Amino acid sequence: MKIKKVKNIFQKAPPSKFSNEWETSPYMFKQVCLHLICGTRGSGKSYTASKILRGAIDENLYDRILFITPSFLSNKKQFEGLGVEEEDVFRPEKTAIQDCIDIVDAERDDWELYCDEMDLYNKMVNSSDDTEFSDEELHGMESLFIDEEFTKPEWKRKIIRRPQIVLVMDDILSTPAITSSSGINRLFATNRHLGELKRGGALGLSVMILTQTYATTNSHGIGRSIREQLTELTLFANKQPKQLDKIIDELGGAVDETKFRAAYEYAIQDEFDNLTISFGPKCKTMTFRRNLSEFIVFDDDEKECHCEGKLKLK
Repeated sequence: MKIKKVKNIFQKAPPSKFSNEWETSPYMFKQVCLHLICGTRGSGKSYTASKILRGAIDENLYDRILFITPSFLSNKKQFEGLGVEEEDVFRPEKTAIQDCIDIVDAERDDWELYCDEMDLYNKMVNSSDDTEFSDEELHGMESLFIDEEFTKPEWKRKIIRRPQIVLVMDDILSTPAITSSSGINRLFATNRHLGELKRGGALGLSVMILTQTYATTNSHGIGRSIREQLTELTLFANKQPKQLDKIIDELGGAVDETKFRAAYEYAIQDEFDNLTISFGPKCKTMTFRRNLSEFIVFDDDEKECHCEGKLKLK
């Protein structure tokens, strides 16, 4: 087993035009993601989430961060500087998830309106006497004249791209936001396809859930059908061996049990240490990472790796 330290895993590359996932640097998680961060109270879940978000924001990965939580104010210091608007923080009520989905749809509508206006603007700029315009286009021309002056449409953000949004759900177990009727099952099943675009693809909605318990015995926790959709799982020290056994049982063929146990034993050395597992990573050498910044690489995975982002191991 080898360890590779990476200074910055949050650098991004430009998104492909019509994909409902956007490309990131070789060391960054795939997007759109479903990331469960699991640890006891005070283990460092909020700090880890803020580290991921802060790095992503610094690299312009997300345009908007939504929260569903009853404890945003108590964790405010952790999330300072992320540009979270007050209107984007929701209490964990039954309608909270739908409220967030509505925001994705509204962002989609804004983006499509901008694209339509740009198409019409370019058509007008390049038009000739023979160019024909439909009645809809003639009506749309009104939006391109401000104070009777022909004006190029402006996007509402500095970076002109499809909106990229992440939802953070913190401390929501046993709240109305997580009941089956709240829409959480639909959210996890369809998050990659939310905000469908008429030109193809979708905005999608990345989701990060912070929870103290991986699985519960009642219907007010993160159900197995949801856990099976995860793209990433971050684990802190677990004082309940049965919980760890349950995780291994559910992982099934997704990761090798022997490698998982070895990676977990190595990663969890100190009080705030954590292990992140990526399911379907860009490369097998990126399956396990300790404290986000160290990849735990097994020899056979390294030998099988032929991708451009192959880790340069010391």
